[in-house]
Amino acid sequence: MRMRSLAFFILIISLAGISPSCSKYPDGPAISLRTKANRLVNDWILTSYLVNGVEIIDNQPETKMVIDKDGTYSRHNSVNILGQLQSVFEHGTWVFNGEKTSVLFLKDEETLPVEYSIRELRANKLVIQYYDKTTNKTYLSTYTTDK
Repeated sequence: MRMRSLAFFILIISLAGISPSCSKYPDGPAISLRTKANRLVNDWILTSYLVNGVEIIDNQPETKMVIDKDGTYSRHNSVNILGQLQSVFEHGTWVFNGEKTSVLFLKDEETLPVEYSIRELRANKLVIQYYDKTTNKTYLSTYTTDK
């Protein structure tokens, strides 16, 4: 019985080594035991924001995003302007595209979702990219969490 278990374990490890990469994301882990949805659902803080490769996080308000397993999300931006705290709150729903390579966010009261390509999805790091065809700009947002 023990020999059969060992042979099965070796077979599984061998198949994992010769199979194509399990990662759908360019900068993501090669393999994860957590589902994509399980990794995405979290409380995130924006730590990097690039526009066409230029970091502009210093010019951005503090942004927190909560993605819930019930398919909803909320985003909260707050910035101190002349001693006054200004806040913007957004709420809506999210879904993966069919291949789970992108996540679509649909704000409440809007009809068209915004699609972000997932560049990296880990338990503690999320990197999403949005390309705006009208302005020809690429936005790369990096979120982290301590959960």
